[in-house]
Amino acid sequence: MFLITTSHRSSPRVRSLVKDLVSVFPGALRVQRGHRTLNDLAVEAYVNRLKYVLLVGELHGNPKLISIYEVLEEPELRLVKIVDLLLKGVKLSRENPSSARIYGVETLSVNYSKCISSDCYLLADVLTKIFQPRISENPDITVILDEEKYIEVKFQGVHGKLVGPVLRVLRVVKSGDIET
Repeated sequence: MFLITTSHRSSPRVRSLVKDLVSVFPGALRVQRGHRTLNDLAVEAYVNRLKYVLLVGELHGNPKLISIYEVLEEPELRLVKIVDLLLKGVKLSRENPSSARIYGVETLSVNYSKCISSDCYLLADVLTKIFQPRISENPDITVILDEEKYIEVKFQGVHGKLVGPVLRVLRVVKSGDIET
């Protein structure tokens, strides 16, 4: 589903977020960015038969932006940006005593019952589109979109316990054409 990587010269906090995201997203593959360009990432995703690339950007060592790209093969192999998630902050699994890392996630569901704004619904649509083949009635992970001042993205395991990171999203900026 996803190839997940960071911006160039990422901080330890951003690399920890990437590890947390890989643990909660089914079919995710973590790749060290190094000197790779976006075209190199498109080739890497294509070789591994992944349809999307998730890139975590930073500001002053903290995660500030998550960009989601779709891998398109025609007319030439390239990445097309779907959406940018502007982050207010994150809480890593290691920073949350009630949270844990989970591995081996195969299925998920998206709970957007507390969405109010169009940004929250757009994020729900993007997640649903990306994970369509992995969405299940009895999921390993439930992605909870909770909205008050900002959109809080939480991941809940089978037993109702929080797993992985908590993301606080300020805005969701649509970039490319997405069929919802």
